[in-house]
Amino acid sequence: MSNQETPVKLNITWDKYFALLRQLIKNIKDANFTPLQIVCIARGGLIPGDILSRVFKAPLAVISVASYPDGQTKQEKIVFSRDLTSARPLQHKSILLVDDLTESGETMDKTWHWLCAWYSLDPKEVKTATVWHKAWSKLTPDFYAEFVDLDPQTGTRPWIEQPQELFSESLEP
Repeated sequence: MSNQETPVKLNITWDKYFALLRQLIKNIKDANFTPLQIVCIARGGLIPGDILSRVFKAPLAVISVASYPDGQTKQEKIVFSRDLTSARPLQHKSILLVDDLTESGETMDKTWHWLCAWYSLDPKEVKTATVWHKAWSKLTPDFYAEFVDLDPQTGTRPWIEQPQELFSESLEP
């Protein structure tokens, strides 16, 4: 097995995670963008989407997207839920599509296209945001908190272990 198949893991604490969310919020505000709707990609975008929804006082909608088999670090075919889930009607302007990170950029890109096409949205009205943006991603989000490059010691692509992943692992039997 090569180093590329066993990535270095970056263990993110809750303190670091919330500091990055504060940075993401600052970046969005500094750009003078005020989202009227947050659409988060589940699962990774749930926590950032919830917090951004609260900070910007914007309704939250959720789209469930799967591309990583459980316990795997290799992306596979992207599968979408049929609809968005929201307690309020979807706004058609100033939408912020949120996920935790861009690895290849495919999930964000395909979700952005699906959202614009399925809900007849003006693509200029849909911005993208992530907590982490990885250097090798084909898509650069409009907003992100932290840029992740190759691990300088191994030259491999690091895998980000978020605090909710570490927490859930501690509860496994």
